[in-house]
Amino acid sequence: MPKYHVEEMDGDAVTATHIVGATTPLRAAQEATERGVTFRKSEDIWIRVTDEKRGHVFEYCFSL
Repeated sequence: MPKYHVEEMDGDAVTATHIVGATTPLRAAQEATERGVTFRKSEDIWIRVTDEKRGHVFEYCFSL
């Protein structure tokens, strides 16, 4: 199972970090924050998920 570096963000500031083993980056964001997430548009509070093995970065926000 891939490991993802999950960072909870407030603008450009990191507020929390997690290392999560998950099947997808979306699932990693959900497991790390214990909340529902969706794709980010321009929200100030958001989640950055990095697949360091492949060098991909994903951006999510909390679903309402």
